[in-house]
Amino acid sequence: MEKRLRKKHLGEFVEWGVPVAIARKQKDDFIEQAIEGNGCYFGGGRRGDRLEGLIQLGKTCDGPEERLKKIVSWLEAREDVEKYVIGKLVDLWHGPFEETDSVGERI
Repeated sequence: MEKRLRKKHLGEFVEWGVPVAIARKQKDDFIEQAIEGNGCYFGGGRRGDRLEGLIQLGKTCDGPEERLKKIVSWLEAREDVEKYVIGKLVDLWHGPFEETDSVGERI
């Protein structure tokens, strides 16, 4: 089957991501350093000290698990990160999606 016919965001074209909720004392460098610095995208918003949204980790060929490990390492290394929750890796086009109702302890 031709590549253009297979490109329906399935198989090799799945785009992976995770839901995230973070409570931080500072609000300046998460997007620039942890997200953009690892070739990812973030969609979401901030309410007070809480940041919630989805991290787009890329396609399977982009190594989404490795990118996620780098982001988690960044969060772990920061003293200004009070708590965070990262959901399960999901297909951003087809789900299944879950809520991150409350910011929990570091995982």
